[in-house]
Order: sequence, then C-alpha cells, then structure tokens
Amino acid sequence: MSVFSGEYINRGRQTELDLARGLAVFFMVCIHVAEYSQDFPPGIYSNILTFAGGPLAAPAFMILMGAGIVYSKNSSPKKMALRGITLLTLHYALNFFAFGIPLLIKYAQTADGEMLQTFFNYTFGTDILAFSGLTFLLFALKEKLRLQTVHLVIFTLFLSCLNFLFTVSVENPALGLFLGLFARVNLYSWFPLLSWFAYPVIGYIFGDLLKRCADKNLLYKYLFTISVLVMTAMTLCADKYGFNIWSMYFEYPDSYYYQDFFQYILVSGIFFAWISLLYVLSKLKALSFFVKQLSRLSKNITVVYCCQWLIIAWVSILISPEMPANFELIIFAGMIITALSDALAVLYIKIRSNMKHIK
Repeated sequence: MSVFSGEYINRGRQTELDLARGLAVFFMVCIHVAEYSQDFPPGIYSNILTFAGGPLAAPAFMILMGAGIVYSKNSSPKKMALRGITLLTLHYALNFFAFGIPLLIKYAQTADGEMLQTFFNYTFGTDILAFSGLTFLLFALKEKLRLQTVHLVIFTLFLSCLNFLFTVSVENPALGLFLGLFARVNLYSWFPLLSWFAYPVIGYIFGDLLKRCADKNLLYKYLFTISVLVMTAMTLCADKYGFNIWSMYFEYPDSYYYQDFFQYILVSGIFFAWISLLYVLSKLKALSFFVKQLSRLSKNITVVYCCQWLIIAWVSILISPEMPANFELIIFAGMIITALSDALAVLYIKIRSNMKHIK
C-alpha cells in the first residue's frame, strides 16, 4: 500500500497538529516570562527553556500555519488576503495596548525620555502576528496567480537568498522599523519575512502530503527516522570542525531571530521528530484530557497569544519589572498565564458569538 494518494483523503482536524500547536503556546508563554526575568542563569534549566521556547515554539507555529492553509476551508485568495490584513492590523493594535500604553504610563511616572524611544520601538517592532499577516498575503497572491508548489519553493529560495543581503542596521528609526517587517535590520525585528518565510512553506508542503496520506503510522515512522538521521549527521559533521550546532540556541540566543538554510534543515528535523512523537502520544487514551485542553488552545491560538502578551507586558512593565529568575517560578507562572489566557479567550469568543446572534 502506498503512503500517499493522488487525492486528498486525510481530511479534518489532525490531533497531533493541535497538540504541537497547544504545547507551543505553553512553551511560548514560558519563554516570554523568562525573557522578562532578571538575568536568568545559564545551565540545564536555561537550555530547556531556550530549546522549548525556540524550535518548538515560533518555528512550530509557522510550520503549522503552512499546514493549516492546506486544511483550511477559507483558503480563497480574497479570504486569505483579508486574514493577512486583519493580522497585520491586530499586530500593531496588540503592540500598542500590550506595550505602548504601559510604557506611556511608565514615562508619565518617571519622565524618563528613554521610555518614549522604547514605546516607539515596541509599538512598531515586528512580531509573529505581523509575519503571519504578510505570509497570508503572499499565499493569497499564490492562489490568485494559481502558482504551483514548485513556483512557491523557487520564490522561497529567492527570499532566503535576499535575506543574506539585509544584515546591516538601518540608522533611520522609522525606516528601520518598516524594513524590519521584511529583514532583521534592527533588534526589534524579531520575525522578519525574509528570514522566516521558509517555515510556512515547509508546513504547506507537509500539509499537502499529510492530507494525501493513506497510512499515517508509516508516514510518521519515516519522518521520525529521517529527522533523527539528519540531526545526527549535522551534529557529527559540525563537531568534526569544532562547532556545536546546538549552541545557537543555548549560547547565542539572538541568532535565533536570524534564520538561514542551515537552521531551516535543523529546525525542520526537530519539528518532524517532535510531531512524530506527538502522533504516538495522541493515540494514548490516558492523555485524552490533556489532548482536549491543548486542542482548545490550538483552536483559539490568536486570541490566547494576544491575552498572554497583555498579561506579561503589563505585569513586567508596571507591576513587577524585576521578576525573579527562577525556573520553577517561571514554569508556574507560565501555567497560570496560559490557563488565564485560555479562559479569557474562551470568554471573548463566547461574547463575540452571542453578539453575532443578537445582530
């Protein structure tokens, strides 16, 4: 029996994808809490947080976003373009309400001029919502032009090559923050398009294969084996020349925001090994409760993302600017903030649904 069919046969929600997305939410919250803690000490706990909040968070979101486009019922050019514009608008609104307002309050309290510059940088910096918006706009263009997957891959390679040309800082603050949507030209461009677009494309290709998959057990066995072999080969080859490929996450965390071809391969290996393990775990009845909770987080991901930043930013800027750097406390805070964000998301969606019914 062939692993793949010529038609889409594996439809509906894929539990392992929901698990990966839900866990990525929790990892994301924890790493955000850690980033706003004071001088988190290096060591095993720091490495765990950095790894979980690195390859298993934002890149996982992006790969899953690409796969989600394949599975979405709203993948027409018009609907994806509208989705992209909505996410871009939401990005700047979230930046203002999560960071801008508390920073202005802090400025009013302290009269510190640096607060105004920080307000400007964080309000117009490039976070993952802006990247997601640009990604949906590009995929809308792909559908409008009826481009094939091979054309999408060639375009992605072109963007990734362009990424090497934009490695210098832009002195003009306004121009720098605008160009930061596309390239990492300043420290406030965390997820620029050129550096990260490869991941949704990888996810799109994966989603297309998954939707055609006739034997998921066999697919994930292949994916896990190939991923482990690739990561092992990369590790051994790099070690031969005195370089530790994992140090980019543990010793040079800023390099995480500047992705390249090398990291595309490594992160993809990590993701596909991870999603293969989650597929096995998703079939265990003993974990059905956690699967249900994480699946809800997955479905409400955009609202949960906004809620967690509103909580973390306001607390870290106005209430507790010097949060203690303690691993256990960070994990506990991550659990509380994730649960609270989830509850707020459910409440918001319920209120929005009721308002629609009233209209």
